[in-house]
This record gives sequence, structure tokens and C-alpha cells, in this order.
Amino acid sequence: MSVRATISDSKSDFHKEFPYVIPPIYRKLADELLVELHLLSHQKNFKNDGIFATGLQELFSKFTNGYKPVEHIKKLFDAICNCNGFNPIEINGSAEQLVNKAKGFTKEELTDFLSKQNINDSNYYSRINAIGIYKLVSEMPSYKDAKEEELNNEITNISKLLGYQYSRVEKDISMYKANIEKMKQALEIISLNIKSN
Repeated sequence: MSVRATISDSKSDFHKEFPYVIPPIYRKLADELLVELHLLSHQKNFKNDGIFATGLQELFSKFTNGYKPVEHIKKLFDAICNCNGFNPIEINGSAEQLVNKAKGFTKEELTDFLSKQNINDSNYYSRINAIGIYKLVSEMPSYKDAKEEELNNEITNISKLLGYQYSRVEKDISMYKANIEKMKQALEIISLNIKSN
């Protein structure tokens, strides 16, 4: 019987693969993602599908905006995935494929596509899935210049289709957007401090 990896094991593997200092502003994200992916990897009902991959990639890319050195960004993502048994190449490929499809989807096509994905086999919910849904809807041509209310209506429909509780999805998306805003402001302050020194 294989011994289940602990969070300490995952962190140890992570530091072996990514032996660099993470700038303080990005450290919390790396730590949170490490823990979250570790927990998900032990969930029996969790499904690593296109929506999850899209959410993970979007979350990571938004919160590593401005990360330096730039060449460490990919290494950081790879290490966070690898230390928890996720394949970063598959995650990126799956996300790219689904986002490209979403760019050409009508509302009906998206609903039809999702209903054929057997996503309802697993109703395990993660905030990363909520971010994936938000990203997909945002990429659809019919929502490119849509009002927030229209976006929310479509997100509600998709959440129901996937068996997710919309109130949780809405809360997680709101927090995600608020945190992106905080991150932007923090980076602006850092940038101003660097310029003034």
C-alpha cells in the first residue's frame, strides 16, 4: 500500500524543485495553492477537468502578474503542480483547449458542450472551478462587452448545470476579483517606492 503524502512532503518536494526565494507579495499565493492542490489531490470525488485547469491557470497567471524574474514563473507553476501529482503540461494544454473553444461558443454551444463532459460525475467543488467558469464565460463572444448582471446570469446557469451551489460560486468569484484588485494596488505601491528610491 502506498503511503499518502503529507503537506510537509509536498512542501519539501516543492522546495527541491523550486529552490529560489519567492518575493513576499507572491509567497502567500504559492503557499495557498500548494495547500489547496495537496488537499484536492486527496479528494476522492475531485475531477481534474478542463474547467479546473482553466481556473488554476487563470488564478496563477493573474496573481503572478509582475513576478520577477520572469523566467521563474513557469518553474514556480510547474513545481506547485508537480509536488502534488498534477501534470503542468496537461493542465496548460487542457486550459488552452477549453478557452479557445469558449472564444467561439454561443451560450447554447457552451451548455451543450458542458452537459456532454460528464462533469456531473463529480460534484466536488473547489474555488478554482469557480474561477474557471468565470474565465470561460468572460471569453465567450456574446459576453465580451456584457454587463456584470448578464455575466452573473450565465455563471448561475453553468453552476446549476455542474451541480454547484451558485451562492458559493458567486462568493468565490467576488473574492477572486477583490483580491486581484488588492494585488494590483500592492504592486503599484511597490513600483512607486522603487521609483522614489
